[in-house]
Amino acid sequence: MDERSYVEQKQESWRQLSSKIDKIRMHGLASLSRAELQSIGSDYQTLVSDLAFARGQGASLELVNYLNELAARAHGALYASPGASIGGVWRFLIREFPALFRSTIRHTAVATAIFMLSWAGASYLVITDPGVGHAIMPEKLTAKDVRNNKSDIPDPARMSSFIMTNNIKVGILSFAGGITAGVITVFQMVQNGAMIGVIATIIAPIMGQAKFWSYILPHGIIELVAIFICGGAGLLIASAIIAPGNMRRADAIRIASGKALRLFAGTIPMFVVAGTIEGFITPSVIPIWSKLAFAGITAIGLTAYLGFAGHKQI
Repeated sequence: MDERSYVEQKQESWRQLSSKIDKIRMHGLASLSRAELQSIGSDYQTLVSDLAFARGQGASLELVNYLNELAARAHGALYASPGASIGGVWRFLIREFPALFRSTIRHTAVATAIFMLSWAGASYLVITDPGVGHAIMPEKLTAKDVRNNKSDIPDPARMSSFIMTNNIKVGILSFAGGITAGVITVFQMVQNGAMIGVIATIIAPIMGQAKFWSYILPHGIIELVAIFICGGAGLLIASAIIAPGNMRRADAIRIASGKALRLFAGTIPMFVVAGTIEGFITPSVIPIWSKLAFAGITAIGLTAYLGFAGHKQI
């Protein structure tokens, strides 16, 4: 290979490509003419071929480094991810997140089943041996300073706030727990399903079923679904760690982690909405039936959103 002749033959095309890249970085793709836009893709492909040829022919390290740097700049300019925008966030929430939820619903279903079975098991233990329930009841809900009267009913606002704060923490830990091959994720589902089962079984009969659930369901439906999705995200990572299938484990984890992170991101607005409802609707003095009706509306709306929004999204 006559390197000097090769450089003289190619350097003008390299210089033109470098100039186009600088214009893109300075002013965006709109700064290029139609002809420049049509040619930049083929220019990049030609550059990559030139780099491969130079390496194969044993060109000088200086030339290889120059071409490699130019190729990296071109790739970054042509394939850079678009910046975040309000439109992008809206598109993610309205189309991508519900579609991703449906495509990974098996993992969410498993997390939900673990939570509900723990709830049922704890309720059974409390019914058969009330002492078990009082032994594992959260201290914040049994402390004397939160009681309004001589009954054993915790202050409803305090109880609701405790459950909301706890559920957000559970959602975060359930998602992140996927990196432990799902051990922490499963533990969070079991522990918190049991805790809510104990609270519901002990307090609801004393307070009255309708009144109790009027403090829990208006924000709790959205909150619990968000937890189940976070648990599913954690199990998605765990499944890639335990059973990567035909893929390399590292690749399976990378792909699963990307999906799991997007699932978790989609639950953040759900927790915000649930917190807003918990702050304004749950403690309000509106009739119990109104709160329960509102909870029903949230259930229908959430089902419509997760079940049908972004239906054409791949």
